Amino acid sequence: MFSFLDPILIHIHDLLTHVDDVLPPALVVVAITLLTRLALHPMNRRNTRGMLRRRDLQPRLDALREEHKDDQQAFSKAMLELHRQEKVPLAPGCLSIFIQLPIFSMVYRLFTAPEINGQHNQLLDHSFLGTPLSAHLLTAEPGQRWVFLTIMAITLVVAAFAAVQMRRHMRQDRERMAALSPKKELTPQQEAMSKTMEQATAVLPFMSFMTVTAVAALPLAAGIYLATSSSWGVLERASLRRLHGPMPAQP
Repeated sequence: MFSFLDPILIHIHDLLTHVDDVLPPALVVVAITLLTRLALHPMNRRNTRGMLRRRDLQPRLDALREEHKDDQQAFSKAMLELHRQEKVPLAPGCLSIFIQLPIFSMVYRLFTAPEINGQHNQLLDHSFLGTPLSAHLLTAEPGQRWVFLTIMAITLVVAAFAAVQMRRHMRQDRERMAALSPKKELTPQQEAMSKTMEQATAVLPFMSFMTVTAVAALPLAAGIYLATSSSWGVLERASLRRLHGPMPAQP
């Protein structure tokens, strides 16, 4: 799996083995993760600002929907024009996630493949706090599992904080929408759809706990990557929400 990356990974492999005395591979994984997230920060910053601006445009979209309730084509055109005038993207960007996937795949390959491009993978000979970076929780020696359990505990705390954080952000968004939009009677269909959406979004905060499961199932190096990335994500979301706090309501 991911063997097609070997022509590139062999050079990274050779570099990591040469700098081992200066920077152990485990710290290289942390550095790669932080550099990747730092490079993606401007994109995530734009995405967060766009998300908050789309939220604040909702009352004006509701007005356009009511104005063109009998002409869907006219509403679509008016909606596109509003987003163009306000310079707000129609949908959130997912490019940040897609960029991280190949980087995570490279880290996974580097610390799981017995051979890379036909050569012995020397990174499998390295360890972190006495535990091989290629080891899994269930295959590690009993005396080595505390490293996995420690990383899982850190990831669990981060996931719990992320869940609370997401619920708080969702509540803030609902309150913001309620302040911007005048109360009006909903049709039975709209009310049913609203309840369905609330039920669907209620489980979103708990998605962060999937990272804990992944750390338990993946090699130690991949677990270090995920723990570092999830910690960065929590801090980044908190800072971006604070930086792009509630904007003034549109007249």
